[in-house]
Amino acid sequence: MKKIVLASVLALAAASAGVAPSQAETVIVKAGRHHCVTKLVTHWRHHHKVVEKVRVCR
Repeated sequence: MKKIVLASVLALAAASAGVAPSQAETVIVKAGRHHCVTKLVTHWRHHHKVVEKVRVCR
């Protein structure tokens, strides 16, 4: 009985090891906005200095 359980566990482990790489995906992160720049813009709002990050595209 122990041999059957051990054999089934090994078979399950071997099957899952073969299936996992085939389901993996390659994730590619691209920054497709080469003409855009993040710029700090400082202005006053209600007598307080406000600094904001603004995306400026050319």
